[in-house]
Amino acid sequence: MLAVVAIAVAHVVAAYMLAHRMTRIRRLRVTGSPADVHMDFEDVTFASADGPALRGWYLESPDAHGSVVIVHGDGTTRSDPAVGLLELQRDYARSGLNVLAFDLRGRGESSGQRNQLGAGELDDVLGAVRYAQHRSEAPVVLHGFGTGASLALSAASRTDQVAAVVADSPAASMRAYVRDRHQGVPVHLFALATKLARWRFDADIDAVAPSRSMHELGDTGVMFVHCEDDRHVPMEHTLNLAAGSLNDADEVWMPYEGGHCTAYRSAPGDYMHRCLQFINQAIPSRVPAARAV
Repeated sequence: MLAVVAIAVAHVVAAYMLAHRMTRIRRLRVTGSPADVHMDFEDVTFASADGPALRGWYLESPDAHGSVVIVHGDGTTRSDPAVGLLELQRDYARSGLNVLAFDLRGRGESSGQRNQLGAGELDDVLGAVRYAQHRSEAPVVLHGFGTGASLALSAASRTDQVAAVVADSPAASMRAYVRDRHQGVPVHLFALATKLARWRFDADIDAVAPSRSMHELGDTGVMFVHCEDDRHVPMEHTLNLAAGSLNDADEVWMPYEGGHCTAYRSAPGDYMHRCLQFINQAIPSRVPAARAV
């Protein structure tokens, strides 16, 4: 009996330690600003949908016909140099679009101490959409990278205020993404850890699962970008998400080389041409409906 109790306690302790590790954040500094790419910007602070203060910056374009909200990926910030986020924001602003880039909770300069595995971060994206609407009446486009793309897809399924989504290297679900990062952990131990993470840290690993909500996007179009040689999130994630969509306006671009979330850095001209073409087609179809309301 004592041996059984000892084994049970050991499993609970191990699962708690895993839950702690899964939700722990190594906060990175925001390196650089739009000024480094010769752009004017405004430092902004706004509230997530559930309260935490989020920090970011806003690039305003005169007579903008749309507002792009940038959602960074796991373990990065709004200025992620590996993706080229500053240059991407510059290119969008110079194309006549407002740009809002912000740090998810617990990252960069935003408040928060824990990775909530998408549960709280989803509220961050919804708060960013609301702030972008506060700054401009232009339609909102979400552009996410990695888990940020998964957040963007899930957020778009929960509001009708998103005109289009650019999803670069999305994971089909947060559970699949985190599980892949912990392949060596036994199934039962991982399951217990996710339950403890939800109980102790409000980290619901099942809160973000775009594979289950693609059909809820309605007429919100999605442009998927995923490099075929992505070893971090296999391209099958995007193929499954695209297959679950009911929108004929969706597009899938799968360049052969580039790696995880680096298609823009590999071919910035082609990347921006495709994104802008998609956005310019998506936004006009939404403007009349917005005015009618």
